[in-house]
Amino acid sequence: MDLHTITSKILAPFCIVLIASISAFSQSGSFWDDTDLSLFRSGGSIGLTASMYKAHGIDNRRPPGVLQTNANVNFTALGLRSGFTLNYSTDDSGFRQNMNTINYSAQWRWLTFRAGDVNTRFSDYSLNGTTIRGGYIRANPGNFSIELIGGKSKRVVRPSLESAFREPSFDQWAFGTKMGIRGSDGSYFNLSTFYAQDNAASLSGEIIEIKPQENLTITPDFRVNLFNDRFTLESQFTASVFTRDLDGEPFSASDLGIPVFFTTIYQPRSSTHVNYAGKALAGFRTDFFDLNLGYERIQPGFMSLGRGTVRNDSETISLSPALRFFQNRLSIRSDVTLGRDNLLGTRFQTQTNTSIGTNVQITLSETFNLTTSYNLLLNDVTMTNLEGEDQPVGGQSQVSHNFLLQPNFTILGEDFIHNIAVTGGYLSISSEFTGEPQAASSFSSVSYTGMLSYAITLPAGLTITSSGNYLTNNSDGGGIQNIGANAGTSYALFNRKLTLGVNLGINRNRLERELPDGAAFTNRFQQLVGGINTSYRFTDKDTFNLTIRTRTSRVLDGIGNDFTELEGSFRYQRTF
Repeated sequence: MDLHTITSKILAPFCIVLIASISAFSQSGSFWDDTDLSLFRSGGSIGLTASMYKAHGIDNRRPPGVLQTNANVNFTALGLRSGFTLNYSTDDSGFRQNMNTINYSAQWRWLTFRAGDVNTRFSDYSLNGTTIRGGYIRANPGNFSIELIGGKSKRVVRPSLESAFREPSFDQWAFGTKMGIRGSDGSYFNLSTFYAQDNAASLSGEIIEIKPQENLTITPDFRVNLFNDRFTLESQFTASVFTRDLDGEPFSASDLGIPVFFTTIYQPRSSTHVNYAGKALAGFRTDFFDLNLGYERIQPGFMSLGRGTVRNDSETISLSPALRFFQNRLSIRSDVTLGRDNLLGTRFQTQTNTSIGTNVQITLSETFNLTTSYNLLLNDVTMTNLEGEDQPVGGQSQVSHNFLLQPNFTILGEDFIHNIAVTGGYLSISSEFTGEPQAASSFSSVSYTGMLSYAITLPAGLTITSSGNYLTNNSDGGGIQNIGANAGTSYALFNRKLTLGVNLGINRNRLERELPDGAAFTNRFQQLVGGINTSYRFTDKDTFNLTIRTRTSRVLDGIGNDFTELEGSFRYQRTF
């Protein structure tokens, strides 16, 4: 069955809805009053940026001087949205023009129409985020809805010796339909289908390794709300028929034991396989207690041309209870996730993950609140015994504990605001590798972090900020220590048209490492950073920015290079 036949079948409902809509329009004298169409609108911006860079002690990381200009123009005419962006840079001399996006959209009451580069979402596993150059229509009369989309989802990319990293691809056409009904309480039921096929003729005569593919997905999904939304149940399930090579040998309906009519919609071939992915969620909510349960399964080999890469061969179970007390001044939430792969037991390794996280938020008053969290991660990789297979021996286990404490103080006055925030953290990671006796090993790491910040906002637009941070890490074979401090201020003048900002910072690092031969070395570094930022708004449409930054690095002990960097930029932008 050719692409033209399938296209005509999928677009038939689209044409019926469109004809019915046009008939309704002709009978309504208030059509233009009910649309969002405007005759013409335009906007955009132009800008000029000049930047400089100088380094001493190291090679320049960027050109010493760069001049960039840009212009952006967009317009809307009777719902047609388009525009262009023009860029010129002395760093890469020449004009760079991008006119790869064009979109037309219009809406009338319950009817929405878009043309050009369009995208929508049908479900998590079928059509989800893929941009299609074609058309899209959605009709939503009352509780019923129908969506139709169709066009080119990929353009042909020919192999090229000049572009070694450019992967060739076929022209790909895609079409989809989604129908649904929704209740007044938010419950709904949807049924969607999505079809995509590579055009093998688009790369005829080329020597390539890729094969043209074809994919058909069918997805029912629903949500049920009960007892005034206190209990919800939702699910979605996607069945995917995927053909890896359209040049493969076709099968007849009698060979597969399926109804003949199916082969008129989708022709199975030697590389065709059927897989599924789905998830189910259940939620229970009261004034002080929530509970959410979830289950997701993506079969090994599941593929969908309607979305990006899918991590298949996985199963996840989730549990999320939450408690609220004292008018939400105290809230406790936990998230438990259990996951595994190798669902069919056909791989050498099986990975299981257990994640347990708890978050507690306490609001004692308007001036003080406390947040604390704890996360436990267990990761195990074990070998699966496959009969008759020569396989490696060993596995890996990892345990991670992460604890975080964040008290925050806010003091409000008539003319000022004080904010004091403290953060303390603990992270430990331990790993064990098992295998042959000579291959067994282990690794452990412990980190402590702390940060203190203070900010005050005064009248007339004056803000002063300061912060300090500390980190220490001890692991097998070495350790790291880091301590730093930063301070800055900003001030707004002339009714906030002019803003001046200054910041300074110092950072010290200590790195200790043990070498395989038993020797040890220590490196100590110091970095000083500073910056000035100025912004002035001449008018509502004209803005000027000046930024200067400097960075100085010194080696206090050990090996390394001392260096200094200075960079600045000037930018003017006008919007219209």
